[in-house]
Amino acid sequence: MADLGTTYLGIRIANPVVVAASGLVSNINGVEKAARAGAGAITLKSLFEEQIEAEVAAAESSLPPGANSEAAEYLRGMGLHAGANDYLALIRGAKQAVGVPVVASVNCAAGPWWTEFANQIESAGADALELNIGFVPLDGSESAEKIEDRVVSIVRDVRAATRLPLAVKLGPDWTNLNHLAPRLVEAGARALVLFNRFYRLDVDLDAMKLKAGPTRAGAEDYHETLRWIGMLDGRLRDAELVAGNGVRDAETALRLVASGASAVQVCSLVYEKGYDAIGGLARAMSARLDALGLKDLRSLRGRLSRRMSEKPEAWGRAQYVQALTGIS
Repeated sequence: MADLGTTYLGIRIANPVVVAASGLVSNINGVEKAARAGAGAITLKSLFEEQIEAEVAAAESSLPPGANSEAAEYLRGMGLHAGANDYLALIRGAKQAVGVPVVASVNCAAGPWWTEFANQIESAGADALELNIGFVPLDGSESAEKIEDRVVSIVRDVRAATRLPLAVKLGPDWTNLNHLAPRLVEAGARALVLFNRFYRLDVDLDAMKLKAGPTRAGAEDYHETLRWIGMLDGRLRDAELVAGNGVRDAETALRLVASGASAVQVCSLVYEKGYDAIGGLARAMSARLDALGLKDLRSLRGRLSRRMSEKPEAWGRAQYVQALTGIS
């Protein structure tokens, strides 16, 4: 069987199948199931800013009218630590329970939360930290440049707060990832995870209110990830590209590897088929490499990326032209 060994955030892992941050790994039982099933690494369910804010608000609401600022700051600190305690316990328990790398994840929109817990997460024993950066800009006066500067600043601040390897998980809606991605690496990112799948929004006309849209990725959702991993491969100094969103089978996973991914994150597949799908995916990837006559994953990685193309300047448009005209 072909060797699936690779790296994730600079850490050697037995195979490239990484469980994405989700409810699947929100407790020790789920973490153990994922590891037994054959995950190369596990990203714990994200600690959300809203969880912390709720704890802080509860602490501050207990203050009597006219309380001094020192008391407010003390209770704010209590709220911050209470909000993180369960998550830190999950990290410690996961590290004791499994032998694969355990990556913590923080999902914030603003404020000091990105850095508040970086050292605590490191002290709890996490092998790395994923910054799950996702916010919808609502201010029409905020330029694309300003939004990108905010994201880069988050990475730089967290990099200063911890020695842990940092992954940055992004959504797909950026003006030019070829510009943003190198800035994130320069700020301290060790890997970029492309792409985050944000919750979709929908409307219920009968009830005349908003409702949640589809929450799970489909089999066709990997194409934008493939495009940008293929575009970025070779452009980021010593940083890895990790594919997420729509990895449902070995063929898709290996297409992403051929475009430059060093690992793939899975979530919807496991929700639908159970934890055993993790090992099944890894075994199918190895078998497919055998069928291709490749002895290991490294032999495939990046072979079909833009940097390997005979016409790299046309890589981003070639598929469009071919699809419409038949010109190759």
